[in-house]
Amino acid sequence: MRKRYKPNIFPLLLFFLGCFLVSVFSCSVLMSSTASALDELYLTGIVKSIDMKSGTIVVNVISQNCPGARRFSVANAPALQGLQDEKVSFSINSSACKGSEIYRIITIKREG
Repeated sequence: MRKRYKPNIFPLLLFFLGCFLVSVFSCSVLMSSTASALDELYLTGIVKSIDMKSGTIVVNVISQNCPGARRFSVANAPALQGLQDEKVSFSINSSACKGSEIYRIITIKREG
């Protein structure tokens, strides 16, 4: 009598289980990284004053979503010394501009 061949499916099961675990892990990493997005608001205005001591600048914002003279904090105020009375584009660490709150400028560049 002839022996019947019995396939070994254990390696195949391990392969599919590994693929499943890798895909689940990848999805969870992608979902958690999108949840930590930073809200920024991009504005344009004219620099009116730079306070080196406190690290703040006053910008007369001309963008419609945050108009008027506003005070912002900056990481390196001395580097902005040549921007007095210049038109600048910048981003702040918020998606909205409310009242007299002082927002931090993330990026800033001279226009034109």
